[in-house]
Amino acid sequence: MELIASTRMYDVAPAMKAAWHALLRAAHARAGLEVRFIEHGWPSPIGELWERPGLCGAFMCGWPYAMALEAGRAFAPVAGVVPDWPAYEGLPRYRSEFLVRADSPWASLEDAIGCRYGWMVRDSQSGWNAPRSVLAALAPAGGSLFAESKGPYGNPRGLLRALAGADIDLTAVDGWYLDLLREHDPAALAGLRTLGTTPWTPNPLLVAGPGVDPAAAARLSDALLALHEDPEGAPLLRRARVARFVQADPADYAALAAMARRAQARGYPEIR
Repeated sequence: MELIASTRMYDVAPAMKAAWHALLRAAHARAGLEVRFIEHGWPSPIGELWERPGLCGAFMCGWPYAMALEAGRAFAPVAGVVPDWPAYEGLPRYRSEFLVRADSPWASLEDAIGCRYGWMVRDSQSGWNAPRSVLAALAPAGGSLFAESKGPYGNPRGLLRALAGADIDLTAVDGWYLDLLREHDPAALAGLRTLGTTPWTPNPLLVAGPGVDPAAAARLSDALLALHEDPEGAPLLRRARVARFVQADPADYAALAAMARRAQARGYPEIR
């Protein structure tokens, strides 16, 4: 089986894509694996990527990962990622940021009720499940919060363009993605500001797909977990703004599926 990988989720700019590929190529080599990076981007649904055979060391969103586990589909957790900013406190976590235009009059999410909301895709933790959970607590039982709920915009860049262009008034975007974007392309966030955040949850992890040799996945995991102790690996981590890789615990992701069930139980299955 040919092994493939993709860093689509966090290729925020060409330099960041190059940093991810260099880091993972080094880990693949240390693990004795031949892995081909594939191009995969919008408008192709990201869920299609996770169905590809031979997936080995690709980012997977935590909520689809949790749902796959519940459905009995065995994605191997290769590694969790600890982003290299103080706010992450040395943990493999992230959160979504609710964004508005800088000139909006709102000081809180409650102030923005009645505006036009824009969402990315329905199978995203950061772009759907996490913000829906926060919004469900504000919505009347079975009711709505927004004049319009528009989507899918497909990816974070699509949401940012829609917000800056006044097609929508409020959205939620992966905060880890935004931190990388602030470093590599801050102009993409010009005229926008953060209105609030969701709670921290386990961040997207690197996985190996069903059918990939478990021994190969384990070797890659070992290589990634040791990279921060390797003098040659340290600069690769710094370029990608990764403090270190850690062992990902599948049990941690069950909370994301529970988050979805709570929103549905409150009568808020859709962001509306």
